[in-house]
Amino acid sequence: MVGFSLGAFYALDLSTEQSDLVRKVVVYYGSGVEDFRTASAAYLGHFAENDDYEPQSQVEHLEQSIRSVGLPVTIYRYPGTGHWFSEPDRLQAYHPAAASLAWERTLAFLQGNPT
Repeated sequence: MVGFSLGAFYALDLSTEQSDLVRKVVVYYGSGVEDFRTASAAYLGHFAENDDYEPQSQVEHLEQSIRSVGLPVTIYRYPGTGHWFSEPDRLQAYHPAAASLAWERTLAFLQGNPT
């Protein structure tokens, strides 16, 4: 599953509610789920350096919540970016270099290659 912003919350939530169906989750600047005890997925997260919606403390909490139950998680933070950095229709926020790198990492993760 891949989720952006609010969609990231839904992807994380579904990974805990339907753990038998969700093997990999990629989130772009979104969190919100705190209990991963019922999950079995591997997680990849892309987060902005400066994000009013997802402050660094929230990103760290997400990473720790996943890691604390022994699930694999990799979190990337993209310097000089804000929320929606990977969405070209958000002209004020789009960061082409970060978006491209995040997408490359997403594809590698979903294809089973190291990120």
